[in-house]
Amino acid sequence: MAVRGKALMITIVGVVAVLAAMSVAWVFLCPSRSANLQKAHIQRRDYDQSVKDIQKVIADDAANGEVRPESRPILKTHGKKTARAVMILHGVSGEPSAMAELADWFYQTGYNVYVPRAPHHGLKDGKQHGKVRASELVKFMSDSAGLVSGLGDELGVIGHSGGGTLATWLAQYGDGLFSRVLLLSPYYEPDASQVPKWQVALLCNLYGRHLLPDQFFDGALSYRALANYVIVKQNYRSDLKAVGLKHVGLIIGNEDRLIDSAMARDIAEKMAKNSGATFTNETTPAHMGVGHELIWPGDKAVKQYKKELYDMYVRVYER
Repeated sequence: MAVRGKALMITIVGVVAVLAAMSVAWVFLCPSRSANLQKAHIQRRDYDQSVKDIQKVIADDAANGEVRPESRPILKTHGKKTARAVMILHGVSGEPSAMAELADWFYQTGYNVYVPRAPHHGLKDGKQHGKVRASELVKFMSDSAGLVSGLGDELGVIGHSGGGTLATWLAQYGDGLFSRVLLLSPYYEPDASQVPKWQVALLCNLYGRHLLPDQFFDGALSYRALANYVIVKQNYRSDLKAVGLKHVGLIIGNEDRLIDSAMARDIAEKMAKNSGATFTNETTPAHMGVGHELIWPGDKAVKQYKKELYDMYVRVYER
């Protein structure tokens, strides 16, 4: 009996060890790619229908007591379809109001502009953005692309931080709808100083799948949300090719230590090259001291150098 008991214990220990090894392998090796995250369903509209449907989205947000008034989507239109229109996407935990000044800058240049609100963002409970899933972001991008589709003859998309993640996805899966992309410190993965590279898979599989209780970087950025934006990045086309893309602009804050800047340059440049598009890569001037929040109106550096920065954004977008 003692021999049998010892053998049973060895077997149990072995099974536990195998299960533990399988669990560890799953955490680090389980892929985050899915066919459902690699296609857009865009309903194209004419100008009148775009404006009508966007106004309904804004009205729905106005009627939603959970949405902060300053977080409602923004529409700036010249009253007709213009030669150029652009959609501007805010970042993780952000809201449309952070993009309002940039939207006005492009509007004054002659663009029709739409700034949508990402799912679970801009709510009175600022931590609700942690509920967002990659599948919701894909639907949000498809719906938003359809809404902006009738606003201009030539369409572009601008994204800051996590909005850059989404803008890159839209360029590749937007079926040629967007011919220009401007990426402002795009967040594809955190800088290694923030999250060691070996932990990125853990971030995606445990936080991205909502298996661990949420945590918040600097008390504001949800780990779950950050992980789901990385999952969107993991579902880019393997060749990064974007049909119909003519130009890619990339601007990174000189003092940005939050994103993987090398990855940002690599993805943006490869997308441009493989799409036959031109590519412009610039960094904000060192003397400005601009970090990751190179678009946020409340940032001291952005306030001080607003005209120089915003002129730079338009120039890099249009080049």
